[in-house]
Amino acid sequence: MDQERFQISFERSGGFTGTSTRIEIDSGDLIPGEAEELKQLILRSEFFEAVTFNSNILNMPDQFQYKITIEQTGRTRTLELNDGSLPELFRPLINYLVGVARKYRRT
Repeated sequence: MDQERFQISFERSGGFTGTSTRIEIDSGDLIPGEAEELKQLILRSEFFEAVTFNSNILNMPDQFQYKITIEQTGRTRTLELNDGSLPELFRPLINYLVGVARKYRRT
């Protein structure tokens, strides 16, 4: 993923208030440091290699649901997860995306 562009569509919904937060990110629109940080988070999460998770496994009240689609070098993958099925490897990526979504407040 050196200089190739990638796009991310991220949505977080649910929680105590039931609100939804969405963000679309194109790595070409980011400054190089941000693009590199996000690229590393995607790699560390093993997003494209991760097994599919059953988002109904631990259905806790007021948990967040996440829908993440990443398009990169001719491949696209969408994962739908919730707090109960979220692998630890994904937490840094999710936290980053939630922070970006809060920063831009796009819904």
